Amino acid sequence: MSRILEDWMMGRHAEFDACFRRHQVALIDRDYQTAGAELARYQQLLDEHIAQEEGHVLPLHVAHGGDATDAPTKLFLGEHQLIRKFLAEFRARVDALAAAPTDEVLLELLDREATFKNLMLHHDLRERNVLYPRLSERLGAEEQAAVLARIRGQAR
Repeated sequence: MSRILEDWMMGRHAEFDACFRRHQVALIDRDYQTAGAELARYQQLLDEHIAQEEGHVLPLHVAHGGDATDAPTKLFLGEHQLIRKFLAEFRARVDALAAAPTDEVLLELLDREATFKNLMLHHDLRERNVLYPRLSERLGAEEQAAVLARIRGQAR
């Protein structure tokens, strides 16, 4: 069984996590400029990844019976929408902190980010345990390589 697509797509998650961690460290350091820059980078990376999944991966999930699993496409799409909503909220809160820093606003943001991290943990587990392994079982190496080539071409 080939895992070309799975390994590459899931491998990106470590990069996302590191970026969000840098954002949170900057918040703790009260370096709101860096926190905002890291959040913007994180959002850019996630937007790209979500577009790749929605444009290439989720259609394959549907085509290979994924909607009959406990991780249907509508669940991934709903989570993607919620992720975007959280990130827009965080952007506004970081901007507010940069303009008028207070401990209360900082703590509220960190609390909201804890909720977001829980969402991301569950989303990651669904991808790691259902979405990508299912595609690895159903797609041959050549088909996975072709999908990955299209994804990488989109990322440019």
